[in-house]
Amino acid sequence: MPNKTIYVSEKDESLFEEAKNIAGEALSSVIVRALTEFIARNKNKQKGMKEIALKIGIKGAESEKRFIGSQVGEWTGFSNDKEWYLKASIYSTQKENWVVYLETVCKASLLTNKKAWKENGDYLLDPKESQIFICKTPEELEKKIPSDLYKKLQSLSKMYENPVEYLDI
Repeated sequence: MPNKTIYVSEKDESLFEEAKNIAGEALSSVIVRALTEFIARNKNKQKGMKEIALKIGIKGAESEKRFIGSQVGEWTGFSNDKEWYLKASIYSTQKENWVVYLETVCKASLLTNKKAWKENGDYLLDPKESQIFICKTPEELEKKIPSDLYKKLQSLSKMYENPVEYLDI
């Protein structure tokens, strides 16, 4: 059986000792199990990645943005001020970033109060506009996107980081 030498910094030495004590077995088997889980998680991330093309901007004056990733979620809901109805697509990229593609669909009054929508002339508006937000962590977007969308992004991020939860039962 081949030997492999792993160099551990002083600050991480206690982590290795704690893992060995918890596992009650040789440290090599703990490392192999951790590497197996790491590889499985990252292979799952790479599955389904393809080129994504998104139109960004005001309808009729959009620019196209492209990246390699996969769509991991969708969201529809209202802006924080409840004025606009929005639609979002959430992507994970090959470089482990998050992309939120946020589209303005219509004035919220179309869905909540059609009479006011007609009276105010909101039916004449064409608010079609889209934005793209890119981040490493959802926390970077907390103040930039609707709060309900932020909660969805946080949930997806947690699920994506740990697709399998190992229960000690």
